[in-house]
Amino acid sequence: MQAYLLTGAAGLITLAGGLLALRAEVYRGLVYGFCAGALIATALVSVVPESLALLAMEGRPEAVRPVLLACLCGFFLFYLLENLEHHGEHRGGGEAAILHHTHRHQTGVWGAVGIGVHSFLDGLAIGEGFDAGTQIGWAVAVGVLLHKLADGVSVAGVMSGTRHDRRTTVAMVVLASVAPLAGVLAHGLVDLPLDGMALVFGWFGGVFLYLGATSLLPAAHEAAGSRSVQVAALLGVALVCAAAWLVV
Repeated sequence: MQAYLLTGAAGLITLAGGLLALRAEVYRGLVYGFCAGALIATALVSVVPESLALLAMEGRPEAVRPVLLACLCGFFLFYLLENLEHHGEHRGGGEAAILHHTHRHQTGVWGAVGIGVHSFLDGLAIGEGFDAGTQIGWAVAVGVLLHKLADGVSVAGVMSGTRHDRRTTVAMVVLASVAPLAGVLAHGLVDLPLDGMALVFGWFGGVFLYLGATSLLPAAHEAAGSRSVQVAALLGVALVCAAAWLVV
């Protein structure tokens, strides 16, 4: 029961973060900057280290290279998806602009889906943690709860930063909010090996790095002054680092 209650709380925090970001539309440059910092820090401080820890639990430290390769593939697949329109730039400004807009939309959706899948795995981890013991379950749950606010803000930031309308953005925030509960409900049915989960975490580490560094930061600087964006990005980094430090 504790696992379900804590996972429900994680979903509510995610929803609150996303809705808060949408209400602060006038400060969207700061929101994008915060999301960029949070996503980059999540990749480097949380997601990739989690994947390496899973390999250590599996007794396969030699599999670090495949995880980092998965991270690299996640980064560059999104780079290719967002820049496929370059082949159409010589057809005329109007058509190239439409292609660019379409691919930015696709990148935003896939980025939000990536955060949702990561949230699903968070719920799965909480369920597995409580199966292993109450103390482990609480440790995992605290770590998840501490970064869920940033997850909700990041979904809203990724979607609105890639020019999606408010209705679609709210729908993706809601999906990301229910993903942890789906994960904890599925933990008894899903038998994903630890090294397989490590590869998934590595993949999304690369995705989060790409979205933060190449999509959200440029959008933030377009919408707000450089100094304020830098401060917001550092606050996003600080939140994620503080959450990681508290868990340890």
